[in-house]
Amino acid sequence: MDVLVAEVHDRLHGFIGWFLETHFFIIVSRKNLISGVIVKDSVKKFRNAATISSGVALYITDGNAITLGTNRAYERLTGLQTSDLVGKHMRELVEEGFFDRSVSLLVLDKGDRETISQSIIPTGRQVIVTGNPVFTKDGKLSLIVTTVEGLKEGSYERASSEHFTMPLLSGTGTIVAASQLMREVIERALLAAGFDSTVLIVGETGVGKEVVARLIHERSARKSGPFVRVNLAAIPRELFEAEMFGYRPGAFTGASRYGKEGLIVSAEGGTVFLDEVGELPADLQVKLLRVLQEKEVLPVGATEARKVDVRFIAATNRPLDEMVERGDFRMDLYFRLNVLRIDIPPLRDRPRDVAILAQHFLQELRMRYNIDKALSPDAVRVMLGYSWPGNVRELQNLIERLCILTRERVISAQDVMRELGSGADEDSEPRVFSFQQAVEEFEKKLIKQALHQSGGNLEKAAHCLGMHRTTLWRKLKKYGLMGNCPSEENL
Repeated sequence: MDVLVAEVHDRLHGFIGWFLETHFFIIVSRKNLISGVIVKDSVKKFRNAATISSGVALYITDGNAITLGTNRAYERLTGLQTSDLVGKHMRELVEEGFFDRSVSLLVLDKGDRETISQSIIPTGRQVIVTGNPVFTKDGKLSLIVTTVEGLKEGSYERASSEHFTMPLLSGTGTIVAASQLMREVIERALLAAGFDSTVLIVGETGVGKEVVARLIHERSARKSGPFVRVNLAAIPRELFEAEMFGYRPGAFTGASRYGKEGLIVSAEGGTVFLDEVGELPADLQVKLLRVLQEKEVLPVGATEARKVDVRFIAATNRPLDEMVERGDFRMDLYFRLNVLRIDIPPLRDRPRDVAILAQHFLQELRMRYNIDKALSPDAVRVMLGYSWPGNVRELQNLIERLCILTRERVISAQDVMRELGSGADEDSEPRVFSFQQAVEEFEKKLIKQALHQSGGNLEKAAHCLGMHRTTLWRKLKKYGLMGNCPSEENL
């Protein structure tokens, strides 16, 4: 049986030092609790090993996972300041972007010792954390004492991490996600990759529609074929057929004497990504419809159509269903495109992804420019309170701009606010711009509060909110709050 007796002297912060100096409890599972036993030899050994001077980093919460404090070794190892952490619930710290996940929450859920790897998001450091429950004589969880070690490359398997990074094989981007909303997007994309059906990707400008399209292509049977992106909004109306379908030599004035095969034919055996499909004029929509229906193109100046073997993925930031109702988009083309639909939520609706993405972009810039930059927790907090109208693309550009313009190593909240202008506030909540958004934001906060008060139990939270359990389940998925439930058994 692994037994760890924790003693922390007065060089730890305030109350924690006093508590652990005067209350020695064996840290064990509830099943093996040994009440009131003080092993002096173990205490002495721990005193020698866990003092600040020895460099053993400690993080301590109360029995509800609210942070009580850390020691100086922890601050040195992680780059975080205790003052930014004390008094905050571990779930709150994860949501604010301090950590990708929390071992204290696992201990709180299972009542036993747990070890995981953890990302310190503001500083980009990787650590191994071991959470040890401390019980009172009557078996009540009193403290969670976590020891923290630096993560050596290859020393720990991170398969169970709550966020993941998936580089594209083409090197043109990376899928990074922590929120439940984006996990569902990626799961749907990977499902679509197993079939050859047409896919429609819908989302605001900058959310990463092309990245998702490339992911589908690279995980499909067509991955060895070309991926051809076509910006339909950028092709002049009079050149549409020639660019898309190609043309024969001498087909029109100024045509190449060699002819041209066209963008669709150039994707033979691969994927055509039809970006901005909602911008296509009505008279050109019917021409695209024929290609989707017949899987053939008629080059300009040709008398016979040519069969093509391509897979189509379309994307738009416009509500095509509403455009169909108004008569601005052909219904038959809409249904041809909308076989498999993937909706990518805006960044403002998935705040858990903001901190993860910011750290990812920062790490890319560190490697590209050989610079040493870090984001302060306050800087991340400002980012979480911003509405991100330009979505992921805006966040990526901001991080690069901050790395170039900020003279200090650590990027501060003031640095972020300076670059974001009036759209950011150090103490701001996420911005809302409509009545519906305001209602949803308020509803989201009520749900989070109910989950916190119920310990993540879905049945209890639903009762507190006066709604049915299945209704709450749908709202959890809608708002990306599945991570707020610490145990799947409670769902």
